[in-house]
Amino acid sequence: IIGLDKQEYLYAFSDPGSYQIAVRLGAPVKKVRMSLNLINTKIHFWRIKNRTQIRTEFLKNPLYHIYFSHADMQLYQSLKERLKTHTSVYTVSLGLSQLLGNIQFMGEKEMTMKKGEDVIPVHSVIPRWKKTVKSIEYPEGAEIFSVNYPLHMTPERVVDDRDVVLFDRNGHAIHCIPDTYCQLETGENIVLF
Repeated sequence: IIGLDKQEYLYAFSDPGSYQIAVRLGAPVKKVRMSLNLINTKIHFWRIKNRTQIRTEFLKNPLYHIYFSHADMQLYQSLKERLKTHTSVYTVSLGLSQLLGNIQFMGEKEMTMKKGEDVIPVHSVIPRWKKTVKSIEYPEGAEIFSVNYPLHMTPERVVDDRDVVLFDRNGHAIHCIPDTYCQLETGENIVLF
C-alpha cells in the first residue's frame, strides 16, 4: 500500500517488537476448490503440449479487519493517509496477482492493555494460543479451528517463527481467558501478534 520495495518492507518489519497487529474475521470462512492448469510460458504458446494441473483452494468473499500499529511514526502516518484516501502504490492482492483486494480505513481506536482474569469474548484470531490462553470455552455450534501459521520472516525470506493460530470459522468471538489482551474503546477484545 505504501510502496515499500519487496526487500525494503522486510526490514521495516524485521523487528517484531516494532509493530503490533491483530486480525479479525469479518465474514465466515468459505472455501472453493478449483483446478488450475499451469503451463510453461517460456516456450512459444502454440507449441505447449504439457500442462500441470494443480487443485487449488480459494477463499470465497473474504473480509478481514486488521488492527495495526508501528513504532516508526513516518511509516504509520504514510499508511494511515493512504488508507484514508483509498490509494496505494501497488495494487492490493490476496496472495496472487489475480486475487485483488479492496481496502477501507475504519479509523483509529484507543486501546487498553489488560490481564486476563475472567472468561471474555476475544474478537480477533488468537496467536500462540497454546502458550497464551489459560482456558477456552467451546459452546455448542462453535466452529473453532487452529492453523499452523508463519508469524515472522527474516529479511532473507526465511520463516523463523511459526505457531498455531486459533479462530472461529464463522467469525464469532472465542470465549477464553487470555494471558493479556487489548480492549478497544468499542468494547472489542483483541489479541496482538
